[in-house]
Amino acid sequence: MIISRFNELKEFQTPEGIMKPLFVSEELKVIHLKIPAGLTVHPHSHPNPGTIILLKGSVRLNAEDPVLLREGDVAHIPADYTVGLESEIEAEALLVSSPSGYRNIEELYKRLEGFQK
Repeated sequence: MIISRFNELKEFQTPEGIMKPLFVSEELKVIHLKIPAGLTVHPHSHPNPGTIILLKGSVRLNAEDPVLLREGDVAHIPADYTVGLESEIEAEALLVSSPSGYRNIEELYKRLEGFQK
């Protein structure tokens, strides 16, 4: 069993908001994401599928068919699917990916540290 303590984990400022990796293994990645008001993330894709669970606020996912996600909504985004994001108000989400694309949390930390420079 692996236990992650939310208040003891590192967070990173990224172009997609403030990311706090909660758990990372080859099979699964879980990230807490704080999305500031006014953030625009241009359409892009990721090599692995991902699920967004919106915990607070609302965000617009800009894809072929744009959609407004509200608190409690869940969106699954297939691998290599192009989508952007806009937030008029502050929001929070959990991002879940399987497979994760990383071997462990330290490998993801190294990637996220690149945004700090």
